[in-house]
Amino acid sequence: MTSPQVSRDRSPFVALLAADNVSRFGDLMTAVVIPWFVLDTTGSAGKTGIVVFAVGLAVVVSLFAGGAIVDRIGYRRMSLLGDAASCATIATIALLHHADALPFGLLVALAFLGTLLDLPAQMGRYAALPDAAAQAGLRFERANSIYEGVISSGALIAPATAGLLIAWVGPANVLWFDVATFGLSILIVASAFPAPVPGAAGREEPRLPLRRAFSQSWSLVRRDEVLFPLVAYLFLINLIVGPVETLVIPVYANTVLDSAIALGFMTAALAAGGLGGNVIFAAVGHRLPRQATFALAFATLPVMLIVLAPGPGAGIAIPVLVLVGLGLSIGNLLEYTIYFERIPSYIRASVLGICGGLTWLSVPLGRIVFGALIEATSLETALLILGLVALPLSFTALFLRGLRTRPASA
Repeated sequence: MTSPQVSRDRSPFVALLAADNVSRFGDLMTAVVIPWFVLDTTGSAGKTGIVVFAVGLAVVVSLFAGGAIVDRIGYRRMSLLGDAASCATIATIALLHHADALPFGLLVALAFLGTLLDLPAQMGRYAALPDAAAQAGLRFERANSIYEGVISSGALIAPATAGLLIAWVGPANVLWFDVATFGLSILIVASAFPAPVPGAAGREEPRLPLRRAFSQSWSLVRRDEVLFPLVAYLFLINLIVGPVETLVIPVYANTVLDSAIALGFMTAALAAGGLGGNVIFAAVGHRLPRQATFALAFATLPVMLIVLAPGPGAGIAIPVLVLVGLGLSIGNLLEYTIYFERIPSYIRASVLGICGGLTWLSVPLGRIVFGALIEATSLETALLILGLVALPLSFTALFLRGLRTRPASA
């Protein structure tokens, strides 16, 4: 008896890939443009620190709540809502700036609101990937590799594009390019997914009540001999990681290199290093000693900060940032490898949200402190202080004894 031919339709997968890449491209451009816009309009690293603090705070909130929101309203609506929020807030910033009616407090509020739904929107699109892949007749592993590859490529191109556009038309006008990317993503999702991808809706899976899931997840993190120390370590590390892309790079490009183009290429250098880290970890990650890997991966941070303190040119700054991107990528991949080893599948999303939220709590704090430190001293002094603090922090990974053991299958 011949089995029925399975109908394959790759258009939802292609559209999902396109929509997510366009939206993330806008997010990445915004991450470059907004700090430069604040520096350009206020001339204050301290005020820039406040704005990127608000952005980081929005990420923390969305990490804790994003998974639950996606589960309740669905991936398609979440994608549309997140892009609409970004589109509206960035357009409002641009309009009010051109009307000379944008007080600083409102800018901070709009930056917070524009970021709040970005991560849930990304979660929603990623949640649709297995069903879109199945409809396209693709194995999930292959679909996921394609998905991540496109995202990584966008992470290389978007910052450089933003830097070139800032130099060409100015940061305020680049905001309209960001608005266009979010609008295009909305159009793709709305037209390609008039209904959820078959299988994404109506599939009933047992779920714990939200309060019980949160309670069990927090209890697991708090009691686990590996997770809790790891989260505490990453909380400290993120005090240093937080300011790098949103303050160190924009302020350095602005005050030392005086070049928006350099800003784009410095940010792209982090992404290039990240691609290298992905390749290295895929090849040998399962064999790396975990304590030493975390320590050496995050030791790239103080190296970069101390090297940049004297104010070298782009010829030194860009290679050092590639090294940092490589280290952060390896550290991040190892972090999530450990999470997936130790977290039960039935509360995985909730535990990942708690771990991500806790480790990210220090990101906005690090940003606002570093911005204030620049204002109180100078960029060079602030970089040196941050580097000297980061050096011992990175090597505290050597004291995380739980990392010495692995699951038997690892």
